[in-house]
Amino acid sequence: MREAGRGRSSGGRTSSRTRGRRDGNEPSGGFRVGRWVVLVSLALITTGTVLVFFTPVLGVRSVRVSGTEVLESTRVSRVASIDEGTPIVRVDRAAVRERVAGISRVESVGVRVVWPSTVRVRVVEREPVLFERIPDGVRLVDDNGVGFAEVTEPPREMPELRLPEDDGRQRTEDAITAFTSLDEKVRKQVRVVELDGSGRVRLLLTRERTVEWGSARESELKAAVLPALLTRQGRVYDVTAPELPTVS
Repeated sequence: MREAGRGRSSGGRTSSRTRGRRDGNEPSGGFRVGRWVVLVSLALITTGTVLVFFTPVLGVRSVRVSGTEVLESTRVSRVASIDEGTPIVRVDRAAVRERVAGISRVESVGVRVVWPSTVRVRVVEREPVLFERIPDGVRLVDDNGVGFAEVTEPPREMPELRLPEDDGRQRTEDAITAFTSLDEKVRKQVRVVELDGSGRVRLLLTRERTVEWGSARESELKAAVLPALLTRQGRVYDVTAPELPTVS
């Protein structure tokens, strides 16, 4: 009877240790499933990264240019230099903007990517307000004083900008400031915007009239005074001192 009891007791202890080993040392079914989930997730992330960053699967398929009026959109696309198939997340938008901004007629550039495969390039072209004569023809000048395009003939009714040979950037801007401060009605009467060697601006109008503008200081006030002054008969309209304008 005792022997039998000891046998049962011994067998019970053995069974308990065996269960302990199973519980402590062997992976459960839930752990194995979790490990596979992690491995599969890592594989998917790696595959997705490779597809997005290093293959043409999500690459550029088209470059769409908008905002062009004088420029040809094909030229802008060519200068943008975005290779078809380039992974769209690797398109260097800053570099594209810099390249397109190098076109003299372009004032500003915007670049954005449209998933999954399009790059949009929007340009704003410079608008000419004056022209200046150069040895090979005519150069157009925008309202910032930037000469940006050469043409053989000046646009119709556009005033000429005349500058001394030693003109500087600031002095050019003074001449532009005087002209662009005028209202539209007076601006249409201007035929020449002239800057002399001392930096004084002079406007030559239709009907052989002249406006002595002086410096670019108080240009807004001068522009406000001039329309009423032009209603008076005269040849020379002096607004260099806008508080005391004269007509002669």
